[in-house]
Amino acid sequence: MRIYPAVEVIDGAGVRLRRYIGSPYLRELDPFLLLDEFKSSNPEDYLKGFPEHPHRGFQTLTYMIRGRFQHRDSTGAEGILEDGWLQWMNAGRGVLHSEMPLVKDGFVWGFQLWLNNPKDKKMSEPFYYNFPAQLIEDTALSQVWDLACGHIREKGFYPLVYLHVKLKIGGKFSFLPKEGSNTFVALSEGIVSLSSLKVEAPALIVPDDDKFEITAIQDAVFIVGSAKPLREPVARFGPFVMSTREEIEQALQEYKEGRFVL
Repeated sequence: MRIYPAVEVIDGAGVRLRRYIGSPYLRELDPFLLLDEFKSSNPEDYLKGFPEHPHRGFQTLTYMIRGRFQHRDSTGAEGILEDGWLQWMNAGRGVLHSEMPLVKDGFVWGFQLWLNNPKDKKMSEPFYYNFPAQLIEDTALSQVWDLACGHIREKGFYPLVYLHVKLKIGGKFSFLPKEGSNTFVALSEGIVSLSSLKVEAPALIVPDDDKFEITAIQDAVFIVGSAKPLREPVARFGPFVMSTREEIEQALQEYKEGRFVL
């Protein structure tokens, strides 16, 4: 088992984030490229949002626990992400998009996960789906929300487990990853024990690839992700994630020349 600290970063136009994957401590966990948490009641931490910017070669899953953000992109897609909603976007061959807050004050909390695309899906057609809170499966007694729902399960490029878990003090959560999977636990709140070790939030836990059990020493909130690695070359530069350096340079050139999206 490995434990990594979460890192405070500023991204977008000045949004304060907590980065679990994609930090100097853990660059990636194949096929997971990045995991950010935005959580603040201070409007100065999120009001500037994420103005229009490009992406290519991967997917994003944005989970809004609390707050309202508006999505617009170059495919013409537009939607509002609200409390408990999930957004799935495939950047594929290229998309320009913005994510801007619709709240002027109050508490905002959510996560964004980047998933690498297989080599043969890097230049796939971009798409965007919004999933209302009522479509996300919730087992009320255990407080586990299944975020890999609907089209993600049916049309995703590979099987994915993505869970939002809340435990009261003394509560337990058990998980058995599929053989050969990479799994993470992003501990956002509380203190938990795992394999006789005590872990305090914020932290990113990478368990061994066999069954594990988490016990809440304090009330705890965490995100669980699990998928089999692609085991393919990764070349990345800012908002572009491709398989070779030449493909990155091509994306940069097309963006510079205004040919990125047609």
